[in-house]
Amino acid sequence: MNSLVQGTQTRALECVAEKFVVDFAKNRGVTRELWHSQQSKAYFQRLTGEFIGSSQLQKWAVDDVLLETPEFTLAMLGQLCQRVVKKHRAMTKVYDSVCSMSAASARMNNEALETRQLFALVQQQLALRIGKLEAQLNGTDLTHLGIVHCEQVFARWQAGHYLSFSPAGRCYVALQELYWGTFGDALRFGSTLQASELIEQARALAIRQLAQDVNASARTRHYYYEWLMFPSTPSMMESKDALTWLGDDCDREYQPVSFATTQTHLGVSLGMPRICSAMRLGSAMVDEVFI
Repeated sequence: MNSLVQGTQTRALECVAEKFVVDFAKNRGVTRELWHSQQSKAYFQRLTGEFIGSSQLQKWAVDDVLLETPEFTLAMLGQLCQRVVKKHRAMTKVYDSVCSMSAASARMNNEALETRQLFALVQQQLALRIGKLEAQLNGTDLTHLGIVHCEQVFARWQAGHYLSFSPAGRCYVALQELYWGTFGDALRFGSTLQASELIEQARALAIRQLAQDVNASARTRHYYYEWLMFPSTPSMMESKDALTWLGDDCDREYQPVSFATTQTHLGVSLGMPRICSAMRLGSAMVDEVFI
């Protein structure tokens, strides 16, 4: 469990911390990317208060301009990358966002020398950390690491850690844990054969667990709303918001199953099967996330 954000199932997900820092980096200043829903934006804002500290944000918010300066963003990213980000995927995405911010800032005639130097310093620090992570990955048994991580994630699912989500939502959360974690790094740095073997392992485990969650065989078909229905729990609304945020960048056309699973407030996408089995649902979602 992440030691920085505890207390609920959603905040304890390892992928939440990694994705939060990436989103913080890409939603600042002139390179800001728009949210696809108010639910995603609101959940991200709650996470910002938890990761950075509500009292600290209130102090800075006295001067709204300060919150949008490159100096503030870079200072916060420096702290977040030191305290929160652990994996290569998130670190490289943050680095890319900083490079984009630096290029955009350089096009502004009023950029101060200190700001340019700060961008260069942060980019150098991030590049060093990325290099160290890559050296570690290149010197390890990636297949073994990926298998172990995959088994750990699905063991947590089986133990009920994702119970506050819909059955399809549990699958998406598990795959996001893999995507942002060691499994995802193993996919990116391993050979094509290694990556294929890991994906097939994840596919088999996803299908099996989905079937178990609805007490049916892997080939038994169910109406789509049975897969998308959240259980009635005290944390149901937060789980819905968290899932919406996790899938905020899902494409309705190219990732119809993931979109229907995470963006439930927008209606079911055309590509989402109206009647489908655990085999079809799980296999499609694995392909959408990893392939």
